[in-house]
Amino acid sequence: MLTVEKTADYVRRWVQAFESKDLDRALAFYTDDVVFHSPIIARVKHDPSGTVRGKAELRAYFLRGFEVFDHMRFEVLDVLRGVDSITIYYRGVTGKPVAEVLFFDAQGTVRESYVHYAA
Repeated sequence: MLTVEKTADYVRRWVQAFESKDLDRALAFYTDDVVFHSPIIARVKHDPSGTVRGKAELRAYFLRGFEVFDHMRFEVLDVLRGVDSITIYYRGVTGKPVAEVLFFDAQGTVRESYVHYAA
């Protein structure tokens, strides 16, 4: 189970990586065979599955997001811990609430992610 301290440190580093638009640092949180689900992917790729598979596809998706948004700002509202997962509840680049559920492998790297946006 993830400790409060490890989770807080992880979320702090995760936010810093995305806010700095450091693509390699952001991608380091994910496994090579990551599966990433987001309704934004569905819109950007015109793919109703809203899914990218693997770090190469995730790289392209993140890069596009870094290009589209002038600045990245995340306001963490809460963090919920599970056995092998966390949910980061935050205000994202659109200003609306986001809940991102990250599932970890045994090494503590994200193997799957589900992103949920408020309407």
